[in-house]
Amino acid sequence: MKSMNRPEIRGRQPDPGPAEGEKQDLAFLLAQVARGDHQAFEVVYGQLAGPVYGVVRQVLRDPAQSEEVAQEVLLEVWRTASRFDSTRGSAAPGR
Repeated sequence: MKSMNRPEIRGRQPDPGPAEGEKQDLAFLLAQVARGDHQAFEVVYGQLAGPVYGVVRQVLRDPAQSEEVAQEVLLEVWRTASRFDSTRGSAAPGR
């Protein structure tokens, strides 16, 4: 993964990904991420970045700190995707 400085992060628009109703299964995507699939991670990032930031923002209140923590959370998803076990729970938030 390429390192990005703060202005690049703020200016970058996430890939819209599949159309509504065509969301790819997060469990499948995490399996692909565990194999090092960067494109699968882009889709996971696109699906989870908003919800993760929203939760973090409610807790921390500070926008800059919230961005930092949300980025760290998603980086941890990249690092630990191989540990996901669908028999222990859903990959989808709120399910």
